[in-house]
Amino acid sequence: MKSPYLPVAIKAVKAAERIILDHYQSELMVTTKDDMTPVTVADRHAEDIIKQTILTTFPEHTFFGEEGEKVDLRNHKGFTWIIDPIDGTKSYIRGIPLFGTLLALMQDGELIVGVSNAPIWSELIYAAKGEGAFLNGKQLNVSTVNNIHDAYLINGRLKYFEDINKISQLLELSRQSQWSRGMGDFWIYHLIAQGKVDIAMEGSVKFWDIAAAKVIVEEAGGIMTQLDGKSINYRSTTVLATNKLLHAKAVAAMKD
Repeated sequence: MKSPYLPVAIKAVKAAERIILDHYQSELMVTTKDDMTPVTVADRHAEDIIKQTILTTFPEHTFFGEEGEKVDLRNHKGFTWIIDPIDGTKSYIRGIPLFGTLLALMQDGELIVGVSNAPIWSELIYAAKGEGAFLNGKQLNVSTVNNIHDAYLINGRLKYFEDINKISQLLELSRQSQWSRGMGDFWIYHLIAQGKVDIAMEGSVKFWDIAAAKVIVEEAGGIMTQLDGKSINYRSTTVLATNKLLHAKAVAAMKD
């Protein structure tokens, strides 16, 4: 690893893993945030240990976390870590093993490090800009499928596509693809980066949901944008990730 930040990111995520697994399938106190999403003590403690681990090495860095500190990302300068301590909290609460920890680093407005850890599945995927993406030390590459009719498509919750008037476009793209399935959260980007799925999209996201995945997918040779093809930024609410070869076709298919 050439990046001085990636080893610290991995260390922080692994520290959070211990807390998350200690609480998994235990009797959790669940509260509801202002945005009507659930949060547990595990979410908050995991975010705290991530911050503590990073600050030990980089005391001048700031944070944009789902559960805690949120530095202003407008006209961003310096180093800010984007934290989602448990992506898939709803699954975590119900004992469904589709949850993970996401951590990304932004430098002067550009995402340069991404780590996505699925502890139940022992999948630690990490990437630094210009250095490739890796799963447990093995380099990853997206697929080489270049025809929609041969493509595997995966999408997030249908309600969110309906909310943005994209449900008919999604259904038509699903009909054209060889195979499609509904699934959300970080896992769909693990599948893209490993070349197991060719197109992945979500109709409602927050920046901490996708920041790490953007670095990982693009370092694996893919591309991640908003559904309309515009660049991802801290205000993005939709996402489209592909193996790059299918991206223009997928963007065109999802237009009004």
